[in-house]
Amino acid sequence: MKRISYIIMTLALALMISCSGNDARQSILKVYNWADYIDESLLSEFEEWYYEQTGEEVEVVYQLFDINEIMLAKIERGKEDFDVACPSEYIIERMLKNDLLLPINKDFGSTPNYLDNVAPYIKEVFSKIDGGGKNPNDYAVGYMWGTTGFLYNTRYVTEEEVDSWSALWNPKFKGKLFVKDAFRDEYSPLLIYANEERIASGEVTIDELMHDSSDESIAIVEELLKKTKPNVAGWEADFGKEMMTKEKALLNLTWSGDAVWAMEEAADVGVELDYTVPKEGSIVWFDGWVIPKYAKNTKAAAYFINFMCKPENAIRNMEEIGYVSVSG
Repeated sequence: MKRISYIIMTLALALMISCSGNDARQSILKVYNWADYIDESLLSEFEEWYYEQTGEEVEVVYQLFDINEIMLAKIERGKEDFDVACPSEYIIERMLKNDLLLPINKDFGSTPNYLDNVAPYIKEVFSKIDGGGKNPNDYAVGYMWGTTGFLYNTRYVTEEEVDSWSALWNPKFKGKLFVKDAFRDEYSPLLIYANEERIASGEVTIDELMHDSSDESIAIVEELLKKTKPNVAGWEADFGKEMMTKEKALLNLTWSGDAVWAMEEAADVGVELDYTVPKEGSIVWFDGWVIPKYAKNTKAAAYFINFMCKPENAIRNMEEIGYVSVSG
């Protein structure tokens, strides 16, 4: 219900902006985020907090995207003036290289700088992003992290049956498998699977594979995905977890936070779900807040990112969405 209310508010505010011109835009903060990826009560609390800190009023327009590539495409076209977005690290890299991000002003005057709450390890991870000569930590602040693995129904599936990525083409799951519609989340695990022996021998590292986009590797993953096709009931960005709670599927290649949400919801209706990362290994991904190039309210955007890094807000977001915050 909160999500529906904010979508209605978003439409109303968008209409108000179009009728009022640029002056009204300075009191609007457009936030572009994944579905089910924030405690939405924090949005109205930010409006109050921002006024307390700056004496300026702001209203949050909150919009949702399903996958990184949709978010990136909208920003690349330059027709959307989002003030804050939340891409994954590999998209942050592309945005930096294509000059699509603005540096984050970390001078908050008398307001405490909560950005220092981001774990040093995460800052180190972000520093490894190829920013095309730019320091990624000047342009992005970590938000959440997680893994990609299998959510499965323990009533019908054993842990042994999903301890390898080869479960994707196990005939038992014909028509009973949902897969995230996010290429990186299939490509990287399957490339790890295909190179298990090379990794074990030290011939190649997982980190090297994560940056391997050669034609040969793409062809290998393509063949493995073709083997998976008979089992796939659907490609999803958000509804797979709900299908699992309703026992409409036995297996879901998904993100760890979605899995936590699904396990909790399923338990309430007597459905037993569990989550595992296959033995071959998987990716650990990181999402972060950025200010896109075409933002109109960069001041409120920076304050919003700062607000999200407050320890109590980081905890509330984790409790709400099931992912792990990089702030503490």
